[in-house]
Amino acid sequence: MSPCASVPTTAWARPAPRAMLDAFFRGFGFTSEADLSALAAWVLEGHGTHGNTPQMGVALARARMEAWLSGVLGVEHAGPGLLARGRAAFVLCDGASRGTKLLTRPSVPEDFVRAVRLAVPVPAPAQLSSVMPEQRLSLWPFGGLLRRMWRGASPGVPISR
Repeated sequence: MSPCASVPTTAWARPAPRAMLDAFFRGFGFTSEADLSALAAWVLEGHGTHGNTPQMGVALARARMEAWLSGVLGVEHAGPGLLARGRAAFVLCDGASRGTKLLTRPSVPEDFVRAVRLAVPVPAPAQLSSVMPEQRLSLWPFGGLLRRMWRGASPGVPISR
């Protein structure tokens, strides 16, 4: 990994923390070294290095992306799962092809905002456990068929019993 002029040589620029940040942003579709370096600098700007860990760098990246996504998606998509749904919409709209300037500039183009808002996946309802209805075991299915036909031949008797 070559050092980038925009990322200062600090604890963040070491291979382990940078690899974790790069893996996070690769999840959004960014692949070039220049884009990954610029995103690392965007996330880490203004943060000191004393006591920082690679996990803190990823936490900063998550917080920065959640803030950006909440600004783009608006309040109707806020809440738990914003990062996962926002990442899916960003990837579906191929936001990485627009480069890092899409994330780092103060305003996002309106056509991209509309496209991302339309691409947000609908959250699935929460799973609830329920009781399965009791099943009847029929050892001789043909006998049951004959009984239903015999009962159906009698007037006033339902076939299902």
